[in-house]
Amino acid sequence: MGLVKAKTARDTRSYDYYEVFAREELDGNLFHLGCLSAPNRETAVSHARLMYSEKPWVEMCIVPREEVIPIIQANEILGAA
Repeated sequence: MGLVKAKTARDTRSYDYYEVFAREELDGNLFHLGCLSAPNRETAVSHARLMYSEKPWVEMCIVPREEVIPIIQANEILGAA
């Protein structure tokens, strides 16, 4: 492994967004913890474990944002077009 001579920024515009959910008890509610962006699912899993490890969750999952199905949207509630 050689020395790093120059740092280059990654193009994060191509990253996917993931929503993170978890529960504290087996029969407890599933909570939305937040979201994160990552270049792939494996990295998203690692990031979620690191970012949201403040509690001993019994279950944690991530969902690609584009897979979330909206049921009610803000425009419907506010009456906006």
